[in-house]
Amino acid sequence: MAGDTSSDHVAGAGAPSAESVVRAYWERVWLERDLDALEDLVTDPVVRHTAEGTQSLTGREYRRRLADAFETVRAIEVSIDSIAADGLIVWVRLTLRGVSLATAAPMSLAWLGQYRIEGGRIAELWALHQPGADWSA
Repeated sequence: MAGDTSSDHVAGAGAPSAESVVRAYWERVWLERDLDALEDLVTDPVVRHTAEGTQSLTGREYRRRLADAFETVRAIEVSIDSIAADGLIVWVRLTLRGVSLATAAPMSLAWLGQYRIEGGRIAELWALHQPGADWSA
């Protein structure tokens, strides 16, 4: 992933760090479009806080939501512009670049997110995104 400059520390014997879970989520799910990776990376259910409100989604519901998103945008690059972790909480600012599948035009989305990790998986997330913004510069 572009912007991948921080070191990754292991949180225990063989356990992934909270930061590495978030990085893997963006790489495996958004770039590789590997929805099967959700089983390894996200709890069931997962709590999602967005501008739409707060939702508790089952693994199946979350997978469907992401599949719907993939029908509108194809991510080509995810640039993690800033990432910080404090224990099991991770904050990230990133830029997703890709193609709008509706218009075939290049597009970018700037994201701010906070993730709470539980048992090596994302259990809760807070996310805001802004189309057309690119915070990678």
